Amino acid sequence: MPAGASIALALIRVPRGEARPTEARFRAALQKDHEQIRQPASAVETDVHIAGPYAITVDGTELDEYVVWER
Repeated sequence: MPAGASIALALIRVPRGEARPTEARFRAALQKDHEQIRQPASAVETDVHIAGPYAITVDGTELDEYVVWER
C-alpha cells in the first residue's frame, strides 16, 4: 500500500442537528469497512481522521454526514 494511503473509509449519516457520533461509532464503521473489503484490521491502533458534518438531503430527509478514514 502506498505511503499515506487510507486503510479504511466510511460515511456516517445522522439526523440533522443530532450530536456528533462517538469515537467508538467511527471506529466501528471503519471496522465494518475492513470486513466488507476483506482486509484485516491493523495490528496497531491507527489515526482516525474525521471530516464534517456536511449538511445533505437524501429523499427529503435532512442529514449531517461525516466522512471518517484511518491511516
